[in-house]
Amino acid sequence: MPHVIRAGRVDLAAAWRGLPWGPWRWGSAVARVEGCFLGRGEGALLVAGVVVEYGRPLHPTVMVTYRGDDTSVHLWSGAEVERTDAVKRFLARVAHELGAFGAGDVLTTNIADELQAIGDRR
Repeated sequence: MPHVIRAGRVDLAAAWRGLPWGPWRWGSAVARVEGCFLGRGEGALLVAGVVVEYGRPLHPTVMVTYRGDDTSVHLWSGAEVERTDAVKRFLARVAHELGAFGAGDVLTTNIADELQAIGDRR
């Protein structure tokens, strides 16, 4: 499953209020956030998006949670979506934007190319 683990704990309440919604364009694909949902107790953040790739809309949901003292960003398994390049890039964009809310360096990921493509060199 595509994921990014970033150092430190993101302020999820601040991200819920201030995460940029896009739109972002990558070649023939476009993506944007449709809504953010903060979990009870502020321990999880769901970021619902729409990605249009080759004229076909996909609706990924990114889940941001804590993993010990770090922040985990991955596709939510409760909403199955095709893991296309643009969906992975949307996940990378959300992970990148969390830097404004306290996320540190990328510790581990399996979408390094997508992070680099959006300009996250960490």
